[in-house]
Amino acid sequence: MSTKKEGNQYDKIFKENLESVTLALIEKVLHIQVASYEKINADLQRTVERKPDQLLKVTNKEGKTFLL
Repeated sequence: MSTKKEGNQYDKIFKENLESVTLALIEKVLHIQVASYEKINADLQRTVERKPDQLLKVTNKEGKTFLL
């Protein structure tokens, strides 16, 4: 099996598991109390197209909005 295919296999598993802990990580690590959020579908382009594992628009309890 090539390294590229193997990396993609683990990337999918990582993305699926990341969804279940994202909000807890935002609150614990960044100290943002999430009041609402929405997923943003985005492709980041450089010389090679890359997709973020997760991109969220988060609004905290004070009404400030963050892209994480």
